[in-house]
Amino acid sequence: MYVDLDPRAGEDLATERERIRKRLNGSLAADGIPTPSFIIDSGGGWQAFWRLAEPIELNGDPAKVEDAERYNIELARKLGGDATHNIDRIMRLPGGLTNWPNAKKRAKGREPAPTRLYDWHAAEPYPLAAFKQAPTARAEAPASRKAPRATQKPVPVPAGPYGVAELEAWATTNGKVLPGAALKALVHGEQLTDDNGQRIYRSGSEATWAVCCGLARAGVPDELIAAAILDKNNGGAAHVHRQQKPTAYAWMQVRKARAEVEAEADAADNDTILEEMNRLHAVVVQGKVRVLSWVKVEPDDEHSDLAGRLVVDLQSFEDFRNRYRNKTVVVGFSDNGKPKLMKRGDWWLDHEHRREIRGLVFRPGGEAEINGFQNLWRGWAMEPKPGDWSKMREHVRAVLANGNDEHADYILRWTAWAVQNPARQAEVALVFRGGRGVGKGIFARAVKDLFGQHGLHIRSSKHLTGDFNLHLRDCCLMFADEAIAPGDKAAESRLKGLVTEPQLLIEGKGENAVMSPNYLHIVMASNEKWVVPAGDDERRFAVFDVSGARQGDQAYWNALVAELDGGGLAAMLFDLLAMDLRDWHPRRSVPQTDALMRQKVASLTGLDAYLYDLLCVGEFPELKNLPEKGPFVSTDSLRIAASVWLRSRHGEQHVSGNDVSELMTMLGATKYRRGGGGGRGFLLPSLAAMRTKWDAAKFPATWPAVAESETIPQQNELDVAPPSRGDDEKPPF
Repeated sequence: MYVDLDPRAGEDLATERERIRKRLNGSLAADGIPTPSFIIDSGGGWQAFWRLAEPIELNGDPAKVEDAERYNIELARKLGGDATHNIDRIMRLPGGLTNWPNAKKRAKGREPAPTRLYDWHAAEPYPLAAFKQAPTARAEAPASRKAPRATQKPVPVPAGPYGVAELEAWATTNGKVLPGAALKALVHGEQLTDDNGQRIYRSGSEATWAVCCGLARAGVPDELIAAAILDKNNGGAAHVHRQQKPTAYAWMQVRKARAEVEAEADAADNDTILEEMNRLHAVVVQGKVRVLSWVKVEPDDEHSDLAGRLVVDLQSFEDFRNRYRNKTVVVGFSDNGKPKLMKRGDWWLDHEHRREIRGLVFRPGGEAEINGFQNLWRGWAMEPKPGDWSKMREHVRAVLANGNDEHADYILRWTAWAVQNPARQAEVALVFRGGRGVGKGIFARAVKDLFGQHGLHIRSSKHLTGDFNLHLRDCCLMFADEAIAPGDKAAESRLKGLVTEPQLLIEGKGENAVMSPNYLHIVMASNEKWVVPAGDDERRFAVFDVSGARQGDQAYWNALVAELDGGGLAAMLFDLLAMDLRDWHPRRSVPQTDALMRQKVASLTGLDAYLYDLLCVGEFPELKNLPEKGPFVSTDSLRIAASVWLRSRHGEQHVSGNDVSELMTMLGATKYRRGGGGGRGFLLPSLAAMRTKWDAAKFPATWPAVAESETIPQQNELDVAPPSRGDDEKPPF
């Protein structure tokens, strides 16, 4: 089996070649096509071949040959290949040169291109059952009228006479039916009249054209058509012999007629047109009846993050008809052999075999259609294939996990779990924090690319918090790249829901909001100190501080990119899908990293943030040391100092006495009221004891070293009673 894929006419050659290469190296399985046994770069385009496990016995039977070629036709249809499908075709071998340029192209520097073996697959050959056949042409379809291809140059015509009798004898022998209108035009030429005596043809050239086209549609060979219009015994030949060079003129008319008929037949291949229209569109029959199409998002300021993704577009029947108003299909032929045309939009909408669906669902890994609903799942971006991705694996260990093998294992397991379970939430987001150019994004983009259509790279919080979020409907892997700004409470709340909520509220412009299952697996990256809203007992985020050891090492990055482009992505997908995870789940073993602790600290707000800062520096405002009681701080002192400290920070700034009392009690302080109008406050335990209380009640922190003597007042400080003196002791003045 083979397919020949050439760049589309009018398109950039390099761009087209890359498009075809990615198609052959991509997810052919989604189209029911096995991986090619080998791929040849033919210089201009690409050729893919599949080895069969058993030969197909033909024994010279034309029906068996045609049946075998239908497999190649189906491959060409699915992949957009050329019309070459004959099984006796001779292909170029690797090592030669092809696409020899003419003199004009050589003058511009164009060189012949080498043919080379691009890829080969060492697996066992395929059984014939692994392939599908193109449908047989229906007898009643206009495409069955397709005539043999035009003769490339004139050949000797049969000796005359060659009139109606000879043509009908040929038709009888070959099982053909000749159109009466063409035979009448051959006999009478431009003198042919209708029942009212009116001439049917306005000129001799029009009559000759009718003869050539009518006979060509019937499958009459070119040389026999030329013989008929050159035979002076036929009235229609008079016009031909009035030309300066009758034979050359006759052949010119035959070739032009053949080209016209071939174009008609190509346009009349309604099975192919129906298949193509059903691939591009479907009628949604529930609710408002609309025509569904797929549209690729083009990059612009508003949708730059979504560029390249396919999105659903719904059109009314009227808009759909207008869309195809400039394209027609052949639905039959008139008595004089002219094709009857119908607007393609009308034809497809009225066709009994148009594609219809009940609506849309998204079930990752599911069938293309589920209970009449179109499944938005389109599979992986490429076919998994064994190979080498050792550089990326080492990048995860040495850079993303900063050399920590346990953390690297979690990152890889999380990623494997995501690809093995695209229809289940991870409930934990991977978060990478570090400077610019240290390597956070290259891994996240690679994982996003594995998911193809279902991977999304966003750089703006509006794609998290905006009113319209239809882009999340078919998303499995979201890479949020600097997408949340510190203090953006709406984005923080939305992010938490995206990580753990089982359902999402999906709303498109002009559409009703609907609840949809949440299949998101989220990877985040940021250069900021604060990245995620990490709570005291955080289990939603696995946070890693990325090593900067490779920052600016261009050779390292070039090698890593080359590995991914050279099959590393496919190898990565292959190994991740094969990783033995058993009952492992990302939420059960979230690493409690120092980076996560720092996110918890950065996420502190209000009085929590202020008291944490006091515990770090070991200093309390207006601290008193009471005789026989120890260190004392008043409630008002704490409240006022906290309010002043919080003015320059985002978040809650109001501090009440109750707030102070609750948190100081949590730290092990004892409520105390000083006599003599000294006010209410707290007797403090040691700094170490308060830090221990914080670790138990909030989260374990990494505390800076502070000498206890720097915090706890000594007995000779303020408010300590002076030594007693006798009554006879004179005052010191």
